[in-house]
Amino acid sequence: MADLSDVTAYLAQAAASAVYPNGIGSPSVAAMDCRIYEGWPIPDQLDLDLAGKMLSGEPAAPVVRPNGPVANVSVFPMQGTGVQVYQILDETYTIVEPSYGMTFSLAGNVVTVTGEPKAGEYLTVIADDAHVYSQTGGDTASLLAALAAQAQADYPAAASDATTLTIPAQFALLVRQGGKATLGKVTHRQRQSVMVTVWAPTPQVRTQLASAIDNLIKASIKVTMPDTSQAIVCYNRTNVMDEYQAATIYRRDLIYDVEYATVEQFPGYVITSTQTSIVRGGTPTSAIATAIA
Repeated sequence: MADLSDVTAYLAQAAASAVYPNGIGSPSVAAMDCRIYEGWPIPDQLDLDLAGKMLSGEPAAPVVRPNGPVANVSVFPMQGTGVQVYQILDETYTIVEPSYGMTFSLAGNVVTVTGEPKAGEYLTVIADDAHVYSQTGGDTASLLAALAAQAQADYPAAASDATTLTIPAQFALLVRQGGKATLGKVTHRQRQSVMVTVWAPTPQVRTQLASAIDNLIKASIKVTMPDTSQAIVCYNRTNVMDEYQAATIYRRDLIYDVEYATVEQFPGYVITSTQTSIVRGGTPTSAIATAIA
């Protein structure tokens, strides 16, 4: 599920991309070092960074940083800003598709398999439109052996080896491949205001950093969270604070409202066969029907 930490992580990464458009190995847009993080600044560390100093030696004492001052960008969720959001009853969707390690071919009554099964992968064999055999296994040989053992109840001559399965069906043999997927469904949506704050040693640096960050975040209104759900990022307001000039700290708050989803995740399996009962004149008869995998 998407968590508030996923939202702040996205905004922190967006801020880093804006401040260092060519990567952290290249200069920032303000031509000075910048520290970017989730959370609220530690006051003592912030004072040292903006003064261009760092702790060194025993006992620890501030010394001048060789590269000068370090600007800070913090990403912090504001308190008491949750509001009610319109709830949409989303349909179940696929987050992670099934992954397959085997391929198979069918020639007459012989199934030939190459590769090895991945976790949760299985084969289903439907013989003569009447018998369904489905198995998984740690490797191909054990999976085919399990299918053969299951089929021997109806076809005593069924057999397998490391890569093949033989079932002497009378007129029809069908093979389908299935696997395990991860499904998701949005159970709730919520909105949270998050403050991206620039702490700079000069007004010019504050403007350069804040402008770059604001422009990049506004460029993507709808963003994808790690669980594949969608979050909507909307600009709310800006606060500019110069009351810390005596400490050489120039601050600008960029506040964004982020609407994001809580997603329930659960396993799903490819349907390789279904069984239905047909009632005719009060006498139930059984029929086998295959589903599209």
